[in-house]
Amino acid sequence: MAYEDMMTQEELERRVKSMSDEEQAHFKLLIHKLVMCYGEGKAQGVVIIGRAEDQMAGVVTLNCDEMEASQLMLAANDFFGFLNTLDAPPKENFN
Repeated sequence: MAYEDMMTQEELERRVKSMSDEEQAHFKLLIHKLVMCYGEGKAQGVVIIGRAEDQMAGVVTLNCDEMEASQLMLAANDFFGFLNTLDAPPKENFN
């Protein structure tokens, strides 16, 4: 997306005001995490935007190269794999 295609300040403010309190708190956390990847921040990140049902996504790297981004995504995959198996029955129940 080109810079000139981005939303205006007024549109951003309108969208933020229309968010619930919970959404605004989550958005604030997201912005905090993003800012930590710039300037004095040493954080690195990968932002993936898309829709799961489309099986396509855009990726933006933050303060990292492709190899570091790949490592971050592998760590995220491991984390979500762990979360998805927390409530799974023991594997011996599948036999």
